[in-house]
Amino acid sequence: MMEVTLLTWLVALGGLGLILLLGGLQFVALVRPRSEWTIENVYGGSPEGTDPTAYFAFNQGYAWADPIFWAPLQIAGSIGMLLGERWGFLLALIASVPFWYTSIPILIWDRDMGFRENTFNYWVVIWGMWPAFGVVAGAYCFVRLLG
Repeated sequence: MMEVTLLTWLVALGGLGLILLLGGLQFVALVRPRSEWTIENVYGGSPEGTDPTAYFAFNQGYAWADPIFWAPLQIAGSIGMLLGERWGFLLALIASVPFWYTSIPILIWDRDMGFRENTFNYWVVIWGMWPAFGVVAGAYCFVRLLG
């Protein structure tokens, strides 16, 4: 058993909060992939800004991967961390990678397609918090696993 600290609670609950938000939004994208609400609130931009087939294919790839693969991994990792289990920290470490890794193609997509405006909201809320959390959670879990 590993010690569950205040930082463990913050990282685990932060991961749960972010992944439940993302998983919920992406689940809506699975159920209603071409609805105006999904385009506006989940995908961003517009299919008219590029080839519509490429637009929906790119966004649907994440819509399938996030709630089916990533969310269960992060949820299990967060629960394991809160239980003080070593496997929980390991799963949370693994689940931290998509937080920053997926942000890279999204940043390039947004930049090159002009989907998002260059605003504080975009850089901090929409794009910035995901990779920042991934780096912090990954580093925390890695250090804890070394100890």
